[in-house]
Amino acid sequence: MSMEKISALVVDDEKPARQRLRDLLEKHPGVCVAGECASGAEAVGLIRERQPELLFLDIQMPVLNGFDVIRQVGAALMPVTVFVTAYDTYALSAFEASALDYLLKPYSDERFEQSLARALAYVRTQRREEMSRRLINVLSEADRGAQPGAAAALSSAPYLERLLVKVGGRIIFLPTEDVDWIEAAGVYVQLHTGGRKYLHRASLSDLEASLDPNRFIRIHRSSIVNILSVRELFPHSHGDYTAVLKDGTRLKLSRSYRPKLETRLRQSL
Repeated sequence: MSMEKISALVVDDEKPARQRLRDLLEKHPGVCVAGECASGAEAVGLIRERQPELLFLDIQMPVLNGFDVIRQVGAALMPVTVFVTAYDTYALSAFEASALDYLLKPYSDERFEQSLARALAYVRTQRREEMSRRLINVLSEADRGAQPGAAAALSSAPYLERLLVKVGGRIIFLPTEDVDWIEAAGVYVQLHTGGRKYLHRASLSDLEASLDPNRFIRIHRSSIVNILSVRELFPHSHGDYTAVLKDGTRLKLSRSYRPKLETRLRQSL
């Protein structure tokens, strides 16, 4: 097994997304790209025909989505699968409940390498039955999330998509995804976004409960960070870390909040 390249199939309805995955896979000496598909129907046929050992599967595709591909091929006959998805509450919940790996678009090269390493470990140890069981579980979780009652619950979810920020005599609609980090300031918070700061009337705890936990995470009693804005972490002392954001801002990651970050990343620091 160690002398042979592992065959991989890329499935995504967007050409740039397929090309990015192909480019990353072709850098790995132990992997051979067996093909790529732009639709779920094409993927079903190619999986059956070529029987790849590894599959990178997009979830949001027209007609046959990623879950439909699994249903048509059959979980027992599926290769080791890494899901690729834009933010989707049901999909992410299903993956995490089933302990399956996924890439959340847009993803970094480092995140891809981590997913690839886990997937290759599955292939090399031939843990096919375990993968099959997890695929069955993920379908069950996804079906549960797709029920009408669940859809209604999602539409009333408390996560804020934008913050109404008063500046002078006007109110700015600030998309929460544009916020890099949030700092406690008494009965207010300071919103940091793209090098600018806005004062907003809210407590840090209340705002934490209203923001999407897949994007925002509290790293200190006085700060919340947008996880997509973090560039790197440096060990500090006594279990603390320094988080460096993409704009160079340095924030303290307290050891008491470290377990929450590790749980979100599904990795240990």
